[in-house]
Amino acid sequence: MTTAYQKILAGINKVSRITEEDWNLCQAGLRYKSFKKGEFFIEEGKIYKEIAFVINGLFRAYYVIDGEEINCSFFFEGQWPKAYHSFLTQTPGKMWVQAMEDSEVFLLSYELLQSLFNTSRNWERFGRIAAETLYVSAQLRSEMLLLDKPADRYLKLQQQQPEILERIPLYHIASYIGIKQPSLSRIRKRLSKKAIAEVRL
Repeated sequence: MTTAYQKILAGINKVSRITEEDWNLCQAGLRYKSFKKGEFFIEEGKIYKEIAFVINGLFRAYYVIDGEEINCSFFFEGQWPKAYHSFLTQTPGKMWVQAMEDSEVFLLSYELLQSLFNTSRNWERFGRIAAETLYVSAQLRSEMLLLDKPADRYLKLQQQQPEILERIPLYHIASYIGIKQPSLSRIRKRLSKKAIAEVRL
């Protein structure tokens, strides 16, 4: 098994374990695709017929509201870029998903996943757990934006998703946590001063 296939199998098993027989049902239907930095995997107004698994690279998901891009998710290696509503309902979506780096993915079609869900209880369980995980993640993000102060949002990001701070430009991070970039710069400066003062103590 090639390294790329090993990565997606590990990513599937991280959600819910499947058997070798389950994997064989899936492997033949996988489609490899590469994206250049800036290219779109998903565009607003189109029906989303595939989900992706990131082998290498990075994507961001965002909405355009009154001409402003609002980031809602970032997808790193081992994660699944998706516009779930469009995928499940097979109706046009409102989300954009764009490669932030040169990226490589495996694609799984709607038809393939439906076949897997109907054929294998393990795959059906995979779909259920993936949907539950997505729901919890979406609710936590909503609560963060509604209930947490801006500085606390940044600190949470620092603690829970440090890879975002390492690989994503500051203006995209500001959009993701629901503030303007100048405000985020002030928060970072204030936290840095506080950390230096604590070290000196």
